[in-house]
Amino acid sequence: MDSAYDIIVVGAGPAGSMAALSAARGGAKTLLLEKHDKIGLPVCCAEGVTTNGLERAISPRPEWIASTIEGARIEGPAGTNLTFLHPKAGYILKREVFDAGLAQLAVDSGATLATSSPVIGIKQSGKDTIESVIVSTPGGRREVNCRVVIAADGVESRVAFMAGIDTTTALEDIDSAYQYLVSNVSVENGIVSLIIGNKIAPGGYAWVFPKSNDTANIGLAVCPSRANGKTAQAYLDRFMAERYPGFAPIRTVMGVVPAFNRNLPLLKGNLMLVGDAARAVDSLSGAGISNSLVSGQIAGKTAAAYLSEQAELSDYPREFNRQKRRELYAYRLFRSMFVRTSDEEFEEILKSIDSFFPQKKVQAVDVPDIIFKLIFRNPGLLRLARHLIAK
Repeated sequence: MDSAYDIIVVGAGPAGSMAALSAARGGAKTLLLEKHDKIGLPVCCAEGVTTNGLERAISPRPEWIASTIEGARIEGPAGTNLTFLHPKAGYILKREVFDAGLAQLAVDSGATLATSSPVIGIKQSGKDTIESVIVSTPGGRREVNCRVVIAADGVESRVAFMAGIDTTTALEDIDSAYQYLVSNVSVENGIVSLIIGNKIAPGGYAWVFPKSNDTANIGLAVCPSRANGKTAQAYLDRFMAERYPGFAPIRTVMGVVPAFNRNLPLLKGNLMLVGDAARAVDSLSGAGISNSLVSGQIAGKTAAAYLSEQAELSDYPREFNRQKRRELYAYRLFRSMFVRTSDEEFEEILKSIDSFFPQKKVQAVDVPDIIFKLIFRNPGLLRLARHLIAK
């Protein structure tokens, strides 16, 4: 680790590694910092990503992929069961392999990677300019100068907090998630299952993401304000006991999923926020990998261009918002309805979805368009439209 870099990226998840990769390819001297000793561990993700979401940012490598998603099954609270085939819809990743591989691509492109190196402080000149970061390394405390900092350090983003950005999230704007990687279960490889209903996962949903014929990520997320004082783990344990009584847990994952926040700044001075730190999350499903890749790619490319006087840092939020803001804001609004939907309304929704796809085979899905059609085709759902309040 040198004493100065053009760009310092904090966090080597998908957003950070993609930012470092893009910055290094743009010719910037780049440092990628990761607080853990191993990239990709601990895994904090259900590991699903759409084909388009991954491939628009990076060409996937075979070793990154656990299984290919060929369709989805949606189960309602009263037992309604819909299965839709969508060839090459997405992938279930091996996140520890994917994350490590993406970080290695950044290194291969010229970035310096330092693990076991959390950022414990920053130094600023003026009001908004970070001139150096303080890093705790295995060899001791280091102060590293920089011209741009990219915060990819997750939903809690200590770097953003230290820079004076309000990173707090209201309880109603997060989901609490819990997941097991399990073996000894019977699952249909290639088909992901989504189970909705307020008794199973109030304000959220359960998922079964097969990684092979007998292993899967099985988890659920709940909205804490709707969970009747129970934890996501308690809901999941009941779900597992009822449906997979013989399961063998391999790994446990837990965490919080923030809703998109259009008021959170993506840029402050020379600090750029990407991934979960930027709340670049699909608020309805909780999916974040593809949005993290997009935000990191744009930020890294913009930062490198800025250093060569070919762009302004403000081009990053402008371009990210051009590509993703409308979509992410729509999902945020739909979430405000979803968490208030009754089981009876869920069943009506599933019946309407069934009518949209009589052949049960799709090539592309415009989720916001479908949701708007659902709302206006179902008079009972119109009363929920009052929850589409701008935040």
